[in-house]
Amino acid sequence: MYAVVVEEPGKLTVKEIERPRPAPTQFIIKTLAASICNATDNHILEGIFDGYHDRYPQILGHEVCGEVVELGSEVTDVALGQRIAMYTPYGAFAEYVPVDRYGYGYALVPDGMADETASICEMFDGSFRSTIACAGIRPGEKVLVTGAGPMGLTAAACAAAYGAEVTCIDLYRNRLEKALEMGAAHVFDRSLLSAEEIVERIVSEVGEQDTALMCIALDRSPEQDAFYVPIEVLKENGRMSGLNVEVKLSHHNHRMNPFHMNRKNIKYRHNLERSGSVADFQYAYDMAASGRIPMEKLITHRLTLDQVGYGLDLCRNHLDSCIKCVVYPRIS
Repeated sequence: MYAVVVEEPGKLTVKEIERPRPAPTQFIIKTLAASICNATDNHILEGIFDGYHDRYPQILGHEVCGEVVELGSEVTDVALGQRIAMYTPYGAFAEYVPVDRYGYGYALVPDGMADETASICEMFDGSFRSTIACAGIRPGEKVLVTGAGPMGLTAAACAAAYGAEVTCIDLYRNRLEKALEMGAAHVFDRSLLSAEEIVERIVSEVGEQDTALMCIALDRSPEQDAFYVPIEVLKENGRMSGLNVEVKLSHHNHRMNPFHMNRKNIKYRHNLERSGSVADFQYAYDMAASGRIPMEKLITHRLTLDQVGYGLDLCRNHLDSCIKCVVYPRIS
C-alpha cells in the first residue's frame, strides 16, 4: 500500500509499504479520507513535537475516516463495512490503518455524512471532547476563543451549538469571516488592533467573558500577548481552558498578568469539569450530521497522498487562504 512517511525530521516520502494485518484485538480500516492537522503534522515533520508522535520513521497523519475491512480474531462487536472516524497513532496518510479495539476510541460515522467531513470531525477530540464538553458551558454564557484555526473554529461552533455567545480573535481576516459562518457572534482582528484595544472593545461591546479557550499551538501575535487578552476580559471566577499541542520550543515569552488570574480567581486547567468520554465524541459527530455544527465549511483544499507536502506548506505558511486540507488515499 502507499503511505506518506516522515523518515526523519524534515524528510517526507511517499512510498509503498506492507499492508497492516490485525492483531487479535485490532481491526483494519480502509482509508476513505484523512485530513491534515495544521499544527501537529507540521510539528512532527519539523521534529519539534513533544509527545506521542515523537518518533521516526512514522506514517504521518492522525485524522481519518475509514471502512472496516478486516477483523482480529478477538474482535466480535465491530462489523465489516462500518464507517468509523477517529484519532489514530498509527498514521492516517495510508491506504489501510490498524485500529485498537480497546484503544483511544472512535465514532461511528452517521449515515449521510460525507467521508471527508467525517475525517475532519476528528478535531472534536480536542475541541469538543477535551474542551467544550468539559467546560460546563451553559446557554447565554459568553465564551472567548483565541485562535480561529481549524481547532478554534470547531470549538467556536461547538460552543455556539451549546447556546453560548462566542467571540473569536485571530490574525487573519479569512478565518474571522469563517468564524462568523461557524456561529461566532463577534470577531476581533489582532492584526489591526492592539491587545489593549481588543480588551477594551470586548469589555465594552460584548461584556466580561465566562470562559476563555486557548486554541493556538504557537503564539503568532507580534507582542506574544495571546494569553494577555483572555485573562484581562475574563470575569471574576471565570474559567480558562484550551487545547494541548506540545511543542519543543525554548522561546516562550508570553505577555500575561498572572496577578489578574489570582485576583479574579480564574480556574485554569485542560479539562475543566471532567474528562471527555467516547460518548461525547459520538455526540459531537451526531450534532455535525444533524447540521448543528457545519464542519464541511472548514474544507478549503482536497489533496492526494503525493500532495501532502504541498498541503503541509499551505497549513503552515498560507493561513490567509488555507483552513483545512482533506487527503484522499491515492496517488494523483
